[in-house]
Amino acid sequence: MAHQQQTVKKDIDELIPKYLLGYRDCFEKGKAKRFSPARTYDHTIDLKLDFMPRNCKLYPLSPVEQVEQDKFLEENLWKGYIRKSKSPIASPFFFVAKKEKGALRLTQDYRELNKGTVKNAYPLPLISELLDKLKGATLFTKLDLRNGYNNVRIKDGDQWKAAFKTNRGLFEPTVMFFGLSNSPATFQAFMNNILSDFIDKGWCVVYMDDILLFSKDQAEHRERTERLMRWLKKHDLFLKPEKCEFDVAEVIFLGMVIRPSYIAMDPVKLAGIAKWEPPQTVRGVRAFLGFRNFYRKFIGKYMQLTRPLNDLLQKNRKFDWTRECQIAFDLLKAKFLSKPILIMPDIDKPFIIEADASKWATGVVLRQKGTDGKWHPCGYLSKSLLPTERNYEIYDRELLAIYRALVEW
Repeated sequence: MAHQQQTVKKDIDELIPKYLLGYRDCFEKGKAKRFSPARTYDHTIDLKLDFMPRNCKLYPLSPVEQVEQDKFLEENLWKGYIRKSKSPIASPFFFVAKKEKGALRLTQDYRELNKGTVKNAYPLPLISELLDKLKGATLFTKLDLRNGYNNVRIKDGDQWKAAFKTNRGLFEPTVMFFGLSNSPATFQAFMNNILSDFIDKGWCVVYMDDILLFSKDQAEHRERTERLMRWLKKHDLFLKPEKCEFDVAEVIFLGMVIRPSYIAMDPVKLAGIAKWEPPQTVRGVRAFLGFRNFYRKFIGKYMQLTRPLNDLLQKNRKFDWTRECQIAFDLLKAKFLSKPILIMPDIDKPFIIEADASKWATGVVLRQKGTDGKWHPCGYLSKSLLPTERNYEIYDRELLAIYRALVEW
């Protein structure tokens, strides 16, 4: 046991910088297993007035799944994350296969409960707004919170509503798990409130369990990092050292490669695009466009390019992969494989807007002059036109493009 503890300590010491060794407790997995303290951010499950409690069937398990289920129950009962229940509600509990061969992911299926839950409209941050705050930064530290949703308790008296059924009995969670409809809203509100002082000062952005600190020089950056570590320790929050990065000039955050002067797409996320086969179904088209929409700000005239593909998604339309669809598919792949980059915008410097409009969409590029004296793109904006807008004269469509740009930026 002593040898194992020394190994863990050595691993942590190798993963975190020396100036943070005083906070090594915040990175220890064993200490993160403690039950989360009660907070003002506890998750509530407010049911609609017409909600009817429902039972569910019991799913059979394979021998491997049985072992994994028993392990989950034993570990989470010990941590206090779940407890035995007498709830009149029961949601299904089963396993689904992960992409990794032989890997399993347990799932509480809360779809019926979610239908009867009053929705929390608390917004998740706009990724574009978070990235805009990184202007002028030259150093970054990325922190990954351990235990995720499990850091938030379910409000006392609401636990029974999230009960789930197993062949070992009925259990109810005392902390948030994935699958509850309002969990993302609750968790983002929790993170925003805990770290509000740092967010408001403009050198920290938070998206769910990902925290990014940024500064212009090393001394300032280390001081900020230590301040945040003290705050996390005070609030009994822990980090995964293997997923954290400290004092780096380049970091991958929210699917983007962030550097002091520009933003690029994460090459890992684009690794399979060259081998992506033409879709054979509407579902395949939706999957392709859904993945690419994440990076649409890097591609000029995106809506014009994707129009033949978007047309395939229209209701009651027969799926017909035409030559026009293939051209759009190949062109879009080529655009992504060209690895476009965007410069980091500086609000203290002038911008120019280049607007264009076709019969189907408006396209705009926001540019700013770089250190080389050339005008580089900061972002692209492309939106389709409504049927009535397609009847506008060309100059009115171009004016609409400018208006959309001013609203966006």
